[in-house]
Amino acid sequence: MNKNSNNKLLNLYKDQGYFIIKQFFKKKEISLISNQLKNYRKMKCDSYFDRNGKIRRLEKFYNKTKDLKKLNSKILLLLKKIFGCSFIIFKDKYNFKPPNGEGFDAHYDGVYFFKINNKKNKGWYKYASAFVNVLIAFDNCTKKNGTLQLSKEHKLSFTQMYKLTKKNGTPNLKDSISKNLKFKSIILKTGDLCVFSNRCPHRSYKNKSKSNRKIFYYTYNKSIDGDNYAKYYVDKKKSKSKFKALAGEI
Repeated sequence: MNKNSNNKLLNLYKDQGYFIIKQFFKKKEISLISNQLKNYRKMKCDSYFDRNGKIRRLEKFYNKTKDLKKLNSKILLLLKKIFGCSFIIFKDKYNFKPPNGEGFDAHYDGVYFFKINNKKNKGWYKYASAFVNVLIAFDNCTKKNGTLQLSKEHKLSFTQMYKLTKKNGTPNLKDSISKNLKFKSIILKTGDLCVFSNRCPHRSYKNKSKSNRKIFYYTYNKSIDGDNYAKYYVDKKKSKSKFKALAGEI
């Protein structure tokens, strides 16, 4: 990608809060990592299962193999070229979304309060001032299998965004807000990626296909805000919040 391409992507991000890059990763890269993560138990990743006992999400895996480290390095280089500053990973998530797997309601990322030792904390904003999400398609992402749906970024502060949420421990938007937003289905092929701001309202519907819809979902903060990865996951375990995963259409 040349400088003009990077500028176009930056302008898209400034205008709408997201952009898509086609075939950023080769299918063989995706396949290799997908096969490696079948050994998630040996890798000691955090794993989550659905109501039927099927694996639905992995966390804490981005540096478990040399190929995963290489993937993260490629994303970091991309973000630096586009935004002109260095980033560091904040959290990672590998979503499997099995057949009939549920979606999630419209929300901002990280806009909620949680308590540790009776101290109230501002969600992700406890750790940094801004976040960039990178979604990597490990399968084709379609309307049928419940692909991500994005609305334009709301250039608001934490406090302003929080007022638009249900204030119930989740970052879910009030129904009166979400029903008036325009969402775009992000259609991706394996190896494509979508970069978007945590301030973009987003949602998804259930997987109505007969196959898993696998994606990586990495979140980054600017390096100037520090390395918060380990602290985030320690706090997540300590948190008294009963909402540690989003829910939506079943």
